[in-house]
Formats: sequence, C-alpha cells, structure tokens
Amino acid sequence: MTSHAIEAVVQQATHTQRILCPDCSSTRRKHPREKTLSITIDGDTKIYNCFHCGLSGALQISNKPFSPRRDPFEDFMSSPSNYHQQKNVIELPSATHDRELKNFMVESRHISEETYRKFNVVTDIRWFDKKLGEQLAVGFVYGDKADPSAIKWRSLRGKAFTQTGAAQTFYGLEQLPEDLGEQPLIICEGELDALSFTEAGMPAISVPNGAPAKPVRHDDGVKFDYLWQAKEILESVDKIILAVDHDGPGDNLKQEIARRIGRGKCYEVQFSTELKDANAVLCAEGPERLQEIIEACTPMPLAGVFSASDYQAQVEELYDAGGTGSGLSTGFKTLDKLMTIAPGLYIVTGQPGHGKSSWIDALLQNCAEMHGMKFAICSMENPPHIHILKMSALHCGKPFFEGPKFERMSKNELCESTDWINDHFCFLENKDGEVATIDSILDRTKDALLRLGVNGLLIDPYNFLENRNVENEHQSISQILSKTITFAQAHQLTVFFCAHPTKMPFGESQDRPINGNAISGSASWNAKADVGITVFRTNDPNDHTPQISIWKARFPWIAKRGAVSLNYDTATGRFSDIEDSKFDWSVNKQ
Repeated sequence: MTSHAIEAVVQQATHTQRILCPDCSSTRRKHPREKTLSITIDGDTKIYNCFHCGLSGALQISNKPFSPRRDPFEDFMSSPSNYHQQKNVIELPSATHDRELKNFMVESRHISEETYRKFNVVTDIRWFDKKLGEQLAVGFVYGDKADPSAIKWRSLRGKAFTQTGAAQTFYGLEQLPEDLGEQPLIICEGELDALSFTEAGMPAISVPNGAPAKPVRHDDGVKFDYLWQAKEILESVDKIILAVDHDGPGDNLKQEIARRIGRGKCYEVQFSTELKDANAVLCAEGPERLQEIIEACTPMPLAGVFSASDYQAQVEELYDAGGTGSGLSTGFKTLDKLMTIAPGLYIVTGQPGHGKSSWIDALLQNCAEMHGMKFAICSMENPPHIHILKMSALHCGKPFFEGPKFERMSKNELCESTDWINDHFCFLENKDGEVATIDSILDRTKDALLRLGVNGLLIDPYNFLENRNVENEHQSISQILSKTITFAQAHQLTVFFCAHPTKMPFGESQDRPINGNAISGSASWNAKADVGITVFRTNDPNDHTPQISIWKARFPWIAKRGAVSLNYDTATGRFSDIEDSKFDWSVNKQ
C-alpha cells in the first residue's frame, strides 16, 4: 500500500483505537480479521504501529478533513496485489551537538555522560510547530542503536515534544542487565527518570506514552500494549517498583500497571509535591536520596483490608440513594435495584435448561456495551465458535439461523457483530485434548490481562474443571475459589463462576428457585461468593420470563437479596426488563 494511502487510513481515526492493518490483514492465513494496527493519539500526533507486520510511524494531525475520491482501505482490500510492505526506517542523526547535549544532560539534569551515552541519547535540529519552528532537540532512542524503533524528541528550549517512528515499548529495555538477580525493576513515567535511576545505580525503564490524564477506561487497553511486549522480563522479576510522578496522571498510570501485572509483586514510592519525579529528586538532593526513596517503597495495597474512611463515599452514596448499589449498571433497570457490577466473585447457578449461560452472556454484553469492559471467557460446554454465534445474535438482535418467523442476520451484520465481539471478548480454549484446571485458566487470563487489558472473567461451568478432589469435595472447591478470589483481588477483576447444581436440598421444590445449597460443596460457595445468583424459570413452555434471584450479598453497596423477572427472546437470546414482574417471590433462606 502506498504511503499516501496509509496516511489516509490513519488520519481518518478520530480516537485512540485498534483497526485492521491495511498492509497485512488480507495476506494473513491466521486471524485475518484481528485488529493489529494500533493508533494512539498523543497531543497533535497520531502514532501507529502494527504488531503483526511492523508497519509504524507518526503523523501530525491534519486540521483539514481528508476526502479521498475513494476509501483507501476498500481500495486496498479489493486489490491486495498492489500493496508492498512498508516499514519505517529510523536513522540516527549524523550531526552531533556534544556541547549542548552535555550542558543539558550534565549541568541541567545531573546525568553523567557515561549514562546518557549508554542510553544512546542523541541531538538534532527538529521541527516542532509553527510557533517554535526548528529547534535543537535531545532525542531518546527506543530499541537497539543499530535498528531503533523510534526516537522521542524534546526541545532544549521550552518543553515541546515530537517523535520519529512510534514508541510502543518500554524505554531502556536494551540497557537492562542480562540478569537482574534479586534486584527490583523500576518502572517510571519518563525517559529522564529512567536515566536518573540508572545514574543512581538502579535498573529502570520508562513507559513510552506518559501517564493518562484521566483514570483508565475499560476500553483504553491499546495504550498499554508495551506491557505485553515486555511480558518475559515482567514475569521474571519478583519485585517491581512503580516510581511514577506524584500527581493524578501518575496515580492513574500506577493503578492500571499494577492491575495488569498483579498488585502482589508491585511496590510504590512516594515523591513529594515539590519534587514529584526522579529527575527532580536527583537534581535537588542527589543520587543517595533517590536510593533512599526506593528503599522506602511499600507494597501496593491489596483488596480486602481497609479502614472505615475508605468506604466513606460508598456509605454516603448508599445513604443518599436509599440502598441502591454503587457498582456499574447491569443494563437491566429492575435488576440494578438488587445488583451492580464490581470487582469480585459472582456465583451463578440454576437448574439445567433454565438459562444460566444465556443470561450471563446477555449480562456480559451489557457490561461491554455500556462500560467498555473486556472479558476472558472459558466456556467448557460451548466451543468458542458456537459461543460466538450465540453472542452475535445477542449483539445483532437477529437470529443466527433461518427460522419461519424471524429474519435471519445478514452476512454483513454477522461480520459487524463478530468484529465487536473481537474487541470486547477473548476465549480461553484448551488445546491438545487437555482438561482445564483452575491454574491453567488463571494463567491464560493473566496473559489476556497483560495483552488485552481484560477486566472480567467467565468460567462456565465449574463442574468441568479437572483436579477436583472427589474424596474431599469441600476442600477442593475451597482451594479453587480461594485461588480465584486472590487472583481477582490482585487484578481488580469481576469473575463470574457458573456452577451446576448436583442435588436438590431437602424440602426444596422444582417449581421454586434453588440457591447455593443445591451446589455440591455448598458451604464453600456460600462462604466465598461476593454475590450469589440463581436463574430460574417455570416448567411452562410458554413462559419466557425467567427469574433472577440474589441469595448471597456480601456487601450491601454491591447487591442485596431479592428477586426480579426479565423477558427472554428465544430467537436472539436477549433479555429485557418487564414493568411488572410476574413473580414476587422472596428468596429462599439459607
């Protein structure tokens, strides 16, 4: 594809997103519809990078709308033979400005020549904008010196930035020791901070895109692809210190990195308001003080231990709302009065054929559509392609298969639905005939968390998991749920765990909803669930108003006991509110 056509595709992007790569999607034998071209909008620059073919670059945002005679992407897709692979070739500047560079790095920033030479810091005359024009700039080289992936430029006069190529990996990875041993790895917010820690004798790397101004939304995962690129080294170290700026964006960055890596191995440091980053400390107080700050790092707090003040906002919200939950909406107005979506463990049960899995799918789609959430799905009863066709009907609102009374979805509607599903869900499938264990599921979820930023997990059903101790079912379930809860707390995940009943408790009738007592090993399910849910419908084949009942609610700001009914569309699998619930049953007591 021509450079002009690539630029046209990128310029049409209106927000940070991931799209099909026009340079390689039509030639890939595997996953041709996977959106591998990430576009990041950073100030007045659009940075693009394909994680499959390596196509990358950076463009200034045009003030004029681009109006091609025909869509360049469609042109490319209709004539794939006309393209050629195009990768940016980054060359280091030949001219040197040693005196200016030394003045800036040594005199202004207190970073020795040995350190900045080690990191291949360069200088060059660069164009910034109409106001600044051409300026002498210092360049921070990303990647190997022989084959750099990007150079981020900072003007020596003022504080203006531009870049060559697309910085999509940690800065300083190539300068880390081959073996960190027991040394912690420091992650900071800027290139100068990484140099500052190195100057003080501590290995450090910097994020490529700075810190987000606002708390990270569920759909902002493309900005954190650099974590996946460094997966091997992040997993190899036992201690990671997040030394980011002491401000709101720094805290947003810290929280999201810790969520993805796992809060259990993450530590934090406290800079002062006056000296809010590593380079400021180095310049004002020297390397010894920087070492002291790192030595005083503290573990990132895990979920589960809080003071009363931590709940003040929720308590006041509950008081003002009369007891309504403070989590995210379920997408059902009636159900929101009983339950909201928050990090934690949701146990879902119900008699066979009552619609547990269908309702969970509808709930997850609501969370994805309304809140931008991303879910990893481990569905052991439905192969991924079967699960996807069901979810496509949910999203499209039309049945997947032909029927006498319903209009079938078109091929275009199917493709649009699967593209949307691809953006919000990934599927954990067991290969080579292996049976799923809770450890294998959580390991794959960790990969999905690091690469895709998932914040939800569905395991459906528990009964298919291997390594269940038949002789001691209670102990086995307790261990599985404990591992799941610990993982969810460390990564702030919302976990839905579907469990089929294996017995009908004494005295319970088939015409009433069951509760956690019907699940084998019920003591553990009841004890460890944050929210316990039953999906129930009557034996009447004409009744399409299943009941959703809450039989366990650990935290009143997340859920409370009760029951509501919803409408169910048999053609599409969609659920919807009904004004007057047919059922008004109280939830069975434990």
